[in-house]
Amino acid sequence: MKYRNSRRTHTIMDQLIVSGSNFATGVILVRGLGLEQFGRFTVAYALILLANNVQLSFISSPMISLGSLCSSMDARLSYVRGMFGIQVIFCILATLIGTLTAIAFLYLHPQPGGMRLLPAFIVGIALFLMQDWLRRYYFTIGKAKSSVWNDAVSYLLQAVVLAGLMYIHRLTLNSALWSIGITSGAAFVLGMMFERIRCSLEEVREAWRHSQKFSRDLAIANQLQWFVYQGAMLIGAGVLGAEAAGSVRATQNVVGPVNVAFQAMENLVPIKAGEEMRRGGIQQAAKFLFQFAIQGFVVLFVVFLGLSFFSREFLSFFYGHKVAVYAGILNLQMVYFLLAWPLRQFTYLFRTIEKTSSILMASIMAAVTSLLLIYPCVRSFNALGIMVAAVSGQLANLLYMSIVWMRMRPSVMEKQEHFVATVG
Repeated sequence: MKYRNSRRTHTIMDQLIVSGSNFATGVILVRGLGLEQFGRFTVAYALILLANNVQLSFISSPMISLGSLCSSMDARLSYVRGMFGIQVIFCILATLIGTLTAIAFLYLHPQPGGMRLLPAFIVGIALFLMQDWLRRYYFTIGKAKSSVWNDAVSYLLQAVVLAGLMYIHRLTLNSALWSIGITSGAAFVLGMMFERIRCSLEEVREAWRHSQKFSRDLAIANQLQWFVYQGAMLIGAGVLGAEAAGSVRATQNVVGPVNVAFQAMENLVPIKAGEEMRRGGIQQAAKFLFQFAIQGFVVLFVVFLGLSFFSREFLSFFYGHKVAVYAGILNLQMVYFLLAWPLRQFTYLFRTIEKTSSILMASIMAAVTSLLLIYPCVRSFNALGIMVAAVSGQLANLLYMSIVWMRMRPSVMEKQEHFVATVG
């Protein structure tokens, strides 16, 4: 019990650092760059997050879920070493693809000073990906405490650097991207100096064999889910201009502190669900996840309801009166996050019982819904339409997951002894 409480405490501390730093970074960038330049930063950062989203679904999420099902610590360490080898290969490919994509885009759509941003963008992709994998590694092997100091180096230092650049009037889009790369790289290098992770070719092959189907389904599903929100934002920016993307990102940043709970959940709940699965099978894992879903939903509903009455004042306080006109977008941001809470629990459940094809189909429904609605919504509601489309996609996702589980539950419960983990 003491170990679990310590793990929970360190996970929450870690997310307070990450989410608090991201919130401060967002405020600094909006005030230091202005809404239009911040919109351009948002587009570049969305592409970095896209690469990270692929990594999260392709490598980190399988590592966390399947690692928690390993029957011994030796088996878990061998598995995560193999996933490190896969991570290195993925990072090289992602950096190469990112470079070629950026060059092609700038060739087809020349931007003033665009090529000067390329080195910072490429370094940002590579080092952000490696540091993010390292923090998930710490949670998987039960060293949540190490993630606290490592993320402090990456995220707190990033906020300090950006604040310093703004203070000396050197904060630009280029310097902001370099700050992300340099601080992420510093945290990763320090972490590797202590961990000295090595892997064999056999461990890489075995990890890939075990994770292949899991990774494929989640990789496709998460990219489709990326389109529900980030894709809608990019399309909206293409129709309405960069300021629309900036307004959506700025309002999301106000809700950002809620990511303390969401990201802590991502690093903690799948591991706990796997432990419940090993002890009592699918029924016990499902009971834990649904109780957690109800409790979190009620708390978030109360918090968001109170915040909705002061959404304009919040935006005005943090960003100024110009951004306060986007209070309606902030309210829809809160609806989006509220729906995301029970949706995450369904995702963790299907991951734990290795029914990832259901996650894939739900994400297809969500992406199709969002993309079909985005153009007519932004034409009708301007920037607000971006969030209308995103919330509609989220609703479609949650509805599909609920229906699938209700249909699946009787047969799954009858055969739950077959799902008791024997991974090793």
